[in-house]
Amino acid sequence: MSRLLHFLAIPAVVMLISIPSWSKTDSKNRLTATIDLTTPMSIQGEQLQPGTYKVVADGNEAKFERDGKVVAQVPCTFKTLTQKAQMDDFRTDNNRLTQIDVSGKTQAIVFGS
Repeated sequence: MSRLLHFLAIPAVVMLISIPSWSKTDSKNRLTATIDLTTPMSIQGEQLQPGTYKVVADGNEAKFERDGKVVAQVPCTFKTLTQKAQMDDFRTDNNRLTQIDVSGKTQAIVFGS
């Protein structure tokens, strides 16, 4: 019986140790945020209607997902902030989405014109 327990305990410990790496979705080149738009917004030629969007920026491209579907893919860059963002937030210029600050991160997702 103790051999069986020992045999099962080792894989369980390995799985528990590796769980933090599974759950980590954001890295230096990948950021995710959720934003709520109350008015139509344009972003690099794409039109986003009011609603809740999950934004996944990976490398130099950001995907906007709504209801589980990708509705826009646009180029992006990352910008270093002076301090961690308190919450997911976005900045606009004349109804154009220009930047998304990511909660708990010192990087923001930036969009050109």
